[in-house]
Amino acid sequence: MIHFFHRNMALFLAPIMTAVAITLYNLSCLLLRHHHAMLHDLHHAAGALILLAAFYTIIRYMQSLPDDEG
Repeated sequence: MIHFFHRNMALFLAPIMTAVAITLYNLSCLLLRHHHAMLHDLHHAAGALILLAAFYTIIRYMQSLPDDEG
């Protein structure tokens, strides 16, 4: 029985994830339609996440470089 669920997990999760995505999209459209200032705040949040990812990548790259002892 467990093997059956494990084998068919995609068939179970795909409709659930689709319904969640559609619901979140509809909720975000409603929020943005009624709260115009929220769109401006979302742009700031997206920019902050992009900067965070860029700085994290740069720091991890610098940490992976070999040390110059010498």
